[in-house]
Amino acid sequence: MSDQPCVSINDLQFAWRPGDLVLDVASLQINRGEKLFLQGASGSGKSTLLGLIAGVYEQTAGEVVVCGHTLGEMGANARDALRADAMGVIFQQFNLVPYLSLVENVLLPCQFAAARARRAGADRSARRRNAHDLLHRLGLGKEAREDRPVAELSVGQQQRVAAARALIGEPSLIIADEPTSALDGELRDAFIEMLIEEAKNASVLFVSHDVSLAARFDRAIAMQDINAADSKKARVA
Repeated sequence: MSDQPCVSINDLQFAWRPGDLVLDVASLQINRGEKLFLQGASGSGKSTLLGLIAGVYEQTAGEVVVCGHTLGEMGANARDALRADAMGVIFQQFNLVPYLSLVENVLLPCQFAAARARRAGADRSARRRNAHDLLHRLGLGKEAREDRPVAELSVGQQQRVAAARALIGEPSLIIADEPTSALDGELRDAFIEMLIEEAKNASVLFVSHDVSLAARFDRAIAMQDINAADSKKARVA
């Protein structure tokens, strides 16, 4: 395994408008296989940082390197391709396709990245078996066999489908943006344990405002400690 970090950020700045910095991060690294917890209040720049790491946004200055690729040197299509192949994203609202089945939702990333599809299985049948096995490990084997649309599932079940979709095809980086905000304590703890176990070979960047979750991860950082732009605004205010 390479010693190169999965994510390396140096002198990152981002502004929606000139002169109005949202992010000013001197340095941030996520090692390969590391499970990192990022805590911050609403408006602290957490989601913007995730968008920069995922290649959805382009930095105003500085460098973002993900899986050995310098994002600022890549065009939008190349960043999209990298995200589809190397990253699994669990959104706060899950972003599942309601009329598709559990397995169809899980296999969506394989439609956008040939290498990821190959890692998920040699052919469509193998990929479907892989998706079924993953859902079974997440406690959704019965629902997957019944070929139910995800709209019929509970919130907790939909969350596990979203996790399976992020995990299929062994991406190098899992980004989880407030994925437990709609769950009670017992379901929340079970989900985090499941995610860390299933993503054992991947780096995980787990974002939440709930600092009580930090102890479950290899390392925890706070946005207020890495974002100089936020600190400057606080001093001005």
